[in-house]
Amino acid sequence: VEEFLKMFIRTSMFDLSYTFDSGAEYDQIEFKGKDASILLARNAEALKALEYLINRIFEKSGRKFFLDSNGYRANRAEELRLMALTAADNVKQTGRAFKFNPMEPDERRILHLAVAEDKEVRTESEGLGAKRQVVIYPC
Repeated sequence: VEEFLKMFIRTSMFDLSYTFDSGAEYDQIEFKGKDASILLARNAEALKALEYLINRIFEKSGRKFFLDSNGYRANRAEELRLMALTAADNVKQTGRAFKFNPMEPDERRILHLAVAEDKEVRTESEGLGAKRQVVIYPC
């Protein structure tokens, strides 16, 4: 994986560096550098695509790889958690369901988990494919 990343950075001519942190469940790769923002453009499409590619290429290794750049994923997770809590409060006050915009599975999961302990609301994912979205309902 590290050889692949070195080749990727060298051939793309990005001004990037990375740290590789091996964990029990997955290996985390964190990008930093002047061109890190390129990976984060358009809702981090390039970062997500590179993560998908690495996981497909190295899936037979039995390891899962999680890529981040400048803490984007942690910041996005906190943003989603706060959005879910705010929406849940809104649902409790109005008694009306709240639909989020369509999201990827990992982001939907964050929304579900953020309000899972709240007994006054429940969440469901609705829709298919790229149009799948989380809905918060009053109980």
